[in-house]
Amino acid sequence: MNKALSDLHQETDGKAVRDEFKSHVNEQSLINEALCAENMVGRWIWKSGEVRVGNAVPWEVQTVNTYPDNFLWEREKTVILAVSPGLYEICFGFFASRKPTVQLLVNGEVVLSAMNSASYVVHHSSGRLRSTGSHSSGNVAGLTLVDFLALPARARISLTYTGDSDAEGFLGLRKL
Repeated sequence: MNKALSDLHQETDGKAVRDEFKSHVNEQSLINEALCAENMVGRWIWKSGEVRVGNAVPWEVQTVNTYPDNFLWEREKTVILAVSPGLYEICFGFFASRKPTVQLLVNGEVVLSAMNSASYVVHHSSGRLRSTGSHSSGNVAGLTLVDFLALPARARISLTYTGDSDAEGFLGLRKL
């Protein structure tokens, strides 16, 4: 009888541990799902300083793409395709010896321009750029922007760059 009771206690203790474990796994799954939804990002780099026809920037390296079904990229192409419609955070930065002019295009149409002028961003954001001279390490500061877009389905994102050829830059997109 004692052996049967001991076996029963061991079995119920194990059941409680398994149930608790399953509960924790379910909670972690919910957390993972929420984190993944917040981290649908893509980021691309332009290092050559060379532009294509119309000063279009060719994206040479993809550094991260956690949503490859949505962010479609091809090496050296000037367009990133965002398949799903919705709200996106966009960020970009260009680094050169003198501040450049950059335009963001959605489906071939300019939606904002960032330039070396007193009002620096035409259309969306605000702020000012001021050159403080060169840095001993090269181009450590540049023209950067963070903004938000309501993109249509299959939006073709591209950037044009006008400025010094010793430039490099990046583009980042995050689905909200």
